[in-house]
Amino acid sequence: MVRCSISGASVLVGRIENYMPNNLPRLEKAIKRIIWEQKHKAPNESQNYVQWLHKIDVFFTCLTAIASVGSLLGVAFYYGLNNSTNEASGFLVGLHAALFLFAVNIFLGICFAFNRFVLHAGILKWIVNLLILISAAAYFFPAASNWFGCISSKEFLFFSLASYSLVFLSAKALDLANSYRMNPSLILASSFIVVILIGTFLLMLPKSTKEPIDLIDAFFISTSAVCVTGLSPIDISQIFTNFGLLVLSVLIQIGGLGLIAFTSVFAIFYAGSTSVYNQLLIRDMIYSKSMDALLPTLLYILGFTLSIETIGAFLIYVTVPSSLFTTLSDKLIFSAFHSMSAFCNAGFSNLKDGLSNEVLLKGNQFFYLVICALMFLGSIGFPILINLKDKLFWKIKKQLFPSTGEQTNFIRFDLNTKLVLITSSILVAAGTVLFLIFEYDGTLKDMSFFTKIVQSLFNAILPRTTGFASVNPADFQPSTILLVCLLMWIGGSSQSMAGGVKVNTVAVLFLNLKSIITGSDQTGAFHRAISEKAVLRAYAVAFIATVCVFVFSFILILLEPGQPIRSIIFEVMSALFTVGSSLGLTPVLSGESKFVLCIAMFLGRVGLLSILIGLLGHRGAKGCSFPNEHIIIN
Repeated sequence: MVRCSISGASVLVGRIENYMPNNLPRLEKAIKRIIWEQKHKAPNESQNYVQWLHKIDVFFTCLTAIASVGSLLGVAFYYGLNNSTNEASGFLVGLHAALFLFAVNIFLGICFAFNRFVLHAGILKWIVNLLILISAAAYFFPAASNWFGCISSKEFLFFSLASYSLVFLSAKALDLANSYRMNPSLILASSFIVVILIGTFLLMLPKSTKEPIDLIDAFFISTSAVCVTGLSPIDISQIFTNFGLLVLSVLIQIGGLGLIAFTSVFAIFYAGSTSVYNQLLIRDMIYSKSMDALLPTLLYILGFTLSIETIGAFLIYVTVPSSLFTTLSDKLIFSAFHSMSAFCNAGFSNLKDGLSNEVLLKGNQFFYLVICALMFLGSIGFPILINLKDKLFWKIKKQLFPSTGEQTNFIRFDLNTKLVLITSSILVAAGTVLFLIFEYDGTLKDMSFFTKIVQSLFNAILPRTTGFASVNPADFQPSTILLVCLLMWIGGSSQSMAGGVKVNTVAVLFLNLKSIITGSDQTGAFHRAISEKAVLRAYAVAFIATVCVFVFSFILILLEPGQPIRSIIFEVMSALFTVGSSLGLTPVLSGESKFVLCIAMFLGRVGLLSILIGLLGHRGAKGCSFPNEHIIIN
């Protein structure tokens, strides 16, 4: 039997051998096809798996973004509406649903994207995720929260949801900007529009005001706060509640610092790192000198702001007359609000009659000196403050730890700092003297000489920055009004809270004029040359600002034919250069005119030139050289 089997196999093998020569190509192709399918089967399945995970991630990201916006609105509604028990319960149900979604999103991230979600995440992401998980545990496992009663409170839930929503939306906003490569100027303008619309909604909540206000008035005040202008068609001291003042304070703070600063800090600490484009974007927004100094510069800006506002609030609290307030909390709110409003150059006041209140004027004049200091610091810009800080620290270090011959760490005042400080000092000194001369027997008539000096200093600083008023601008002499208009046109420093064409621009224009008159080939100062591009930009800014004054004034003259031209031009300049001073015209304007002033405030804050560059900057002819031809100038 064995022999039979062997012989049968031999016959089969022989038949296959006889068959193979004729069918070898077909068989070879079949084997190769089977091998290729097996080789690529696993990668295809893996790729499909990754694609499905990506789709799930995008779906939950969009859902989480919607829930984040809903959470912020829900918290605002809960505190801003006069809710009944049923309405409050409905809001809580919706907020708990958002909490459940956030918790699910966190668990999915830990399971499917552990490296990105946990190992390489920033510290802020860890914190907000932990807050959400604690809130979820307190809700779904009530027995576990009995040991810590605070974690089961509504306030802890709201804080957790708001924190998670804010940092999540901030990070995703920068991711979106990175994806579409948007121009920084357009991103800044878009962020301001979003904040203005949100502020309008919050200011119209029932708990924000003592009586309902119109939509256009809420929109106007929100625009004025975000653009740190200070113009208002209503008396905020009589209309807004403490909740409304809180909303207004947040809008002013965001408008003064810029939404990008907050968003950038949140995003960096949320994601642990950020893309190169986002780093370049943030650097351009805050004018950081290098990529390495990006985060320190952001923290310096936030730290400077909080420190100066805290010190200012304390000094205001000490110097303001206590007879103005009925309770200690009112005095504290006044001090904090005015410190923030002065440093951010907003010019809002929650006191009846503002800073022209008789009790203030007849009280301690050092209060006005504190306000002057805050307004001046807010108007010189963060690059100047950082340069001053670096110089001060270098001098302290040199005194404490003297070195021999080491000049590598030498810190100097850069050209921008020198020009801003010198020009601002000249403007303040000249404005103080001229105001004192013009109004000595006018609005300053019944004051002591020291009070006249302080009020002259106060009214010389505020037209360039802030819309406070210690005396009624409507009572100014014509020469004083012209002086105020000039100071409003100049404004404060670049990268500051103030508006105007900026003192940097004015300094460059004067230096260029000097170089033209003297026949110099370069525009410069302090043995430093200023680039031709910066000079051209200065002329462009000054030209656009002047044209905008004429355009907006012309529009308002058409819309308000019965109003004095002087008041219209003054109000337009105050809005366009984000000052906030008024001759009393804003409250009596029509809705259309108020909207025009809103546009002026917005363009004055974000800069029309920056928007035009963002929209049209890529359309110029690049790489082309044309023949020169002479144009007759003068």
